[in-house]
Amino acid sequence: MKYGIVVDSSCDLKKLEWGCGDIDYTRVPLKLDVGEKEFVDDDTLDLDAFLEELYSYKGKTGSAAPSPAAWLAAYEKSECVFVFTITSQLSGSYASAQVAMRMFMEKYPERKIFLLDTLSTGPEMTLLARKTAELISDGADFETVRGHVSEYHRHLHLFFALQSLENLIKNGRVSRIAGNIAGILGIKILGCASEHGTLEMMFKLRGRLNIYNKMVSEMDSRGYEGGRVVITHCQNESTANYIADEIRKKYPMSDIDIMSTGGLCSYYAERGGIILGFEGKAV
Repeated sequence: MKYGIVVDSSCDLKKLEWGCGDIDYTRVPLKLDVGEKEFVDDDTLDLDAFLEELYSYKGKTGSAAPSPAAWLAAYEKSECVFVFTITSQLSGSYASAQVAMRMFMEKYPERKIFLLDTLSTGPEMTLLARKTAELISDGADFETVRGHVSEYHRHLHLFFALQSLENLIKNGRVSRIAGNIAGILGIKILGCASEHGTLEMMFKLRGRLNIYNKMVSEMDSRGYEGGRVVITHCQNESTANYIADEIRKKYPMSDIDIMSTGGLCSYYAERGGIILGFEGKAV
């Protein structure tokens, strides 16, 4: 293939549905460890079995970034490669992808590669993959695509609404003090990916729908005007549809995709979690 789009499995997009057919799309899987059991976060992952194991196990759990060799194998499929990883603040995936990029450039000096630490995850990565595929399909060359994608990245935002922060707390991604508020009966957390790639808590609200209504209203403050939205959910499709309907009430021409979280995003979002990425004002 001339062009390739490579992501790690924190991107929940399983198949590239936009762009021309001669773009290779590869998800490089992370690994999820629950005690002595290892789950590979690829298209064959049994999410129900993984979550059951995760909730029943009381010991240490974690995730492992793809190896440089796994990244390199994905890069080698294409002449011009665009790579998007989960924020380097949550995973070693970006660092591993960097090592592989140096290997790729040494081995194939005539080829081209662009690697982006998205400072985010899930839906924002899907939006980047979609934009890249569309630019390639429109005939843009490598440098033009890289420039447009870099600028587009500045306009993307990510919110998450969680019912539990237990795995984020256990893995040191959220402080125990900040996280404990999610354990109070009836409290849900609305957070965002900061411009530095960290997870920030924004609001804590009571009531089943209040947090999701707040999520939609906060989109306005980030400059949303009816563009693209990606909503991912961990076994909570009804809420994802509710949020999409609320967005369309305000912005009837919104372009919204809804999809299930893969293993890594399910690990952090946990059951009932919602992650939302959208286009807004630049940061």
